[in-house]
Amino acid sequence: MGDFIKLSVILCLICVVAAAALAVTEGITTPVIEDRIYKQLQENLKVYVPDADNFEEAIKDGKTFYVASKGGQDISYIMPASKGPGYGGDIVIDVATDVEGKVIALKITALSETPGLGDRVQNPDFLQQYIGKSLNDPLAVGDDINGISGATVSSRAVTTAVKNALEEIGAVFLGVAKAEWNLAVVEDGTHTGTGTGFGGDIVVEVMVAGGKITDIKIVQNSDTPAIYANAEKAIPDAIIKAQNYDVDAVSGATMSSNGIKQAVFNAIAR
Repeated sequence: MGDFIKLSVILCLICVVAAAALAVTEGITTPVIEDRIYKQLQENLKVYVPDADNFEEAIKDGKTFYVASKGGQDISYIMPASKGPGYGGDIVIDVATDVEGKVIALKITALSETPGLGDRVQNPDFLQQYIGKSLNDPLAVGDDINGISGATVSSRAVTTAVKNALEEIGAVFLGVAKAEWNLAVVEDGTHTGTGTGFGGDIVVEVMVAGGKITDIKIVQNSDTPAIYANAEKAIPDAIIKAQNYDVDAVSGATMSSNGIKQAVFNAIAR
């Protein structure tokens, strides 16, 4: 029994010493790792704003932004991972603006578009079109943005991601009010909105009475009839039932569904 107690004490001492050593090691290595991550992040962001000497993280409403500064003066705002719905899934883009909200740099960080077709949105010549754009511009394929032939959906996805980033940066840093869904402030009558479907614009007329949506009519669409019909049948009814545009998309008709929802939102949002 005595030997067993001695062995137990020795094992306990070994565990204590090991734990102490681990704590000391962690105390030394953790700051080193954090410093390395910080420096790597600074280098990565500097690609977008070469003149900056510092980048600070800013988290607003659950979204992450970075403020680039030089000599203590803000010179750029960066929104990473802005998304737009592409043909093969979301296209993810980092967008940097100057302090006036004009695009100065952007980079596609993730996409699953068709090789040789949709993935051509990564070409510098295509992305260059967005430089200098702001919320004062139409930011629409076929208007101020030339889409890639045969890759219209991918082109629109990039445009949507850039526009979303500009809206978020504008709301967080530039005092630009974002349109919000609030039926209580919408006047009775018919309100028109436009969204982007698979084949182009989807235009809806939304009837409102007494602070409630009473009817939704789709007056224009260019989507594939067989696919679009499922969304046209289900989405308006779902929105009226929920009194909210944020309803589930129809399986197999996601882009048409999202286009209708976006159009309804744009008709109502103020």
